[in-house]
Amino acid sequence: MIHHYKKAIGFTLAEVLITLGIIGVVVALTMPTLIANQREKEAVARLKKAYSTLSNAYIGVLNDYGDPTTWDVESWDDIIVIFSKYIRNVKICESGTKGCFSNVARKDLLNNKVDRIGGTSSGASNALVMSDGIIVGVGAQVDFANALSCKMNSDTCFHFAIDINGDKYPNRWGVDTFTFHVTKEKVIPRGGAGTHGRQSMCKPNSTSSGAGWYNGSGCGAWVIQMENMDYLKCVNGNQKYCNQNYYFN
Repeated sequence: MIHHYKKAIGFTLAEVLITLGIIGVVVALTMPTLIANQREKEAVARLKKAYSTLSNAYIGVLNDYGDPTTWDVESWDDIIVIFSKYIRNVKICESGTKGCFSNVARKDLLNNKVDRIGGTSSGASNALVMSDGIIVGVGAQVDFANALSCKMNSDTCFHFAIDINGDKYPNRWGVDTFTFHVTKEKVIPRGGAGTHGRQSMCKPNSTSSGAGWYNGSGCGAWVIQMENMDYLKCVNGNQKYCNQNYYFN
């Protein structure tokens, strides 16, 4: 009688463990990048949504109230109320209440501690909270009466300061917080063509330490137009991304 034997095909326990170990190392190396990429996509989407929402609201405001030089208002809070009428499911967060933009400390793009929030000089006005948690503060780098003359740099009337993830960290300019300029005609992300100080407000390769609140506040135009946050790669040490100007002429 002739016996035929088939060689067993399979993996030894050692081979399985080695394979699992290799997979684990690959996952450990790639997971941080995947998570960072996903967070970046979410940040881009949220900032673009905030920009679209405020731009559309401003169209309604201009149609019904005219440009800011004609508004019958007495405070930043009055402006918050006006815009709240043109944004669906938005809430007004009263000054001093947890979650309002003006009550949250910020860091700049380079992670330096800053002394003031920038773009909202009053520091005490109410804020808008959208249904997805985005917080919108309002103010200017001059006093209220002079702001609405719309004679500031680049004919800016006032600013919106946007925190795309609400009251959560990192509360850092250029990461989750950005500034939009409001002119007599439209809303423009700081860093866009013609916006004041755009050359110095998104500088990931700056050597200045604690220069002020503004570095990072002007990254919004880049994020919205280019749909990425490449400047953060420079901040994190990748020199490949440090030669780019992150603003528009």
